[in-house]
Amino acid sequence: MDRQAALRQVRHVIERLVSDGSAVARSDGSAHSLFPVAIPPAEGAALRDRVVRESASRTIEVGLGYGLSALYICEALVMNDAAGTRHVAIDPYQAGRFANCGLQFREEAGVIDLIEYHAEESQTVLPQFLRDGRGFDLAFIDGNHRFDAVFVDLVYLGRLVRPGGLLVMDDYQLPAVARAASFFAKNLAWTLEEVSPTDDLHQWAILRTSALPDTRPFDYFIDF
Repeated sequence: MDRQAALRQVRHVIERLVSDGSAVARSDGSAHSLFPVAIPPAEGAALRDRVVRESASRTIEVGLGYGLSALYICEALVMNDAAGTRHVAIDPYQAGRFANCGLQFREEAGVIDLIEYHAEESQTVLPQFLRDGRGFDLAFIDGNHRFDAVFVDLVYLGRLVRPGGLLVMDDYQLPAVARAASFFAKNLAWTLEEVSPTDDLHQWAILRTSALPDTRPFDYFIDF
């Protein structure tokens, strides 16, 4: 399939899901309302545009869910048309809570070979990626929103994403998410590049990791 045909297919599925707002899981016939769990179109477009602007070819996502964020990312990856392109999605609840809808839409969008899926918790997968020497250009974080889980995700993704790379965070309106991000901005010199307008359901923020080596003394700490 050529690049333009691939773009048409993934865009068709995105547009259909956004327009319908619901879907039936092929795995068990269950009906699902996609929103507000899935990211809204405005956030999806912002995520896609950031992947394009960063010329990213290696992306990672914590929390596949209904898969719309992954489809927006894959749309951008196809647009970037880089060698070795790969999107990694981590979600231990795909087969249960989401009845494999995210994987179903991956297939319907024609990006089954582009998305590498891991049915485990990010707290166990990310350390393994680090041991394996894997690296990414951009990460999207929309998994467990408890402070400790977000903090651990950021610790590992900060090391997995290239220096000066991007981390896009969903649900920044939640105190635990914003608080976790604050530590890295104040202590590791990450830059809070953009925060979307206030939204009770889906505010997002974009952090850029430091391009410089971490030379903090062992007792360095700034309250966050």
